[in-house]
Amino acid sequence: MKRNFNTILVTTDFSEKSLIALEESFNLARLTGLDITLFHVIRDSGHSIFSMFDSEKSNSLKKEYEGRFRKELIKIAEDAGKRSGITINPVVSSGKEYDKILKASELLESKFIVMGLNGESIASGKNMIGSVSGRVIRRAKCPVITINNKHTYDGCRSILLPLDLTVETRQKVSNAIEIAKLFGSSIKIVSVIVSPDDKNITAQLEHQLKQAKAFVKESGVQCAAELIPKTDEHKSPACSILNYADKQGDVDLIMIMTQQETGLFEFFIGSSAQEIIRRARVPVMSIIPKELGFITFAH
Repeated sequence: MKRNFNTILVTTDFSEKSLIALEESFNLARLTGLDITLFHVIRDSGHSIFSMFDSEKSNSLKKEYEGRFRKELIKIAEDAGKRSGITINPVVSSGKEYDKILKASELLESKFIVMGLNGESIASGKNMIGSVSGRVIRRAKCPVITINNKHTYDGCRSILLPLDLTVETRQKVSNAIEIAKLFGSSIKIVSVIVSPDDKNITAQLEHQLKQAKAFVKESGVQCAAELIPKTDEHKSPACSILNYADKQGDVDLIMIMTQQETGLFEFFIGSSAQEIIRRARVPVMSIIPKELGFITFAH
């Protein structure tokens, strides 16, 4: 059954990057014909300062505190709505951030979640994403678009689609085609040669790229495909992919799947996916595979 979507959910903590994420969502809203829900969660910490007061005083302070955030959110939504001509609905909730974001996305039937990565997203390592962002990306039932840098191009000229030999390849390409048609953009497919001495793996990647490229072109979307090496300069496949994206000059979105082929962890985000999300200079769209099993491009 085809799902009817009502909104694009944009999360904000009033940081610079979350406000950039709101700006980035304008074009997406225009193309989909959807409103934007600007969503802020007041963190519910177990040791809140409000617990120092009696119940009546605590509730009064909480309402005053939430009122300030709601007033600020309404002002941002109104200003952004005037600039963009898009209906932006401000919503404030309180509780665990990731839980409230996920529940809101389902309740509001969101087509996308758009998030700006901030200081919270830097966990134990420089390429790791934080707990809130990570949980939303791992568990959301809709695509999650993360914004990590200032990105001013109004639209999407091309989508970069990294492919490996995992089983979700057909779905990756199908999702990229859907988004490319929405934006009127082209698709650039890349695979990283991790082991150049393994001729068998290289041949499989070449064959897959050829089939994927043909599949995209049959859908009416312009497409290019390329094998790229992982050099000593690039310490990981993700680094090679990001370097490729930077050099292209017209890549405005990177699309990745967030679940590894093994499926050993239900909501696992691999290290390459985390590195791309954390370091990309363009928006990254993360999608959880809906299908597992061996899928090919054969007709």
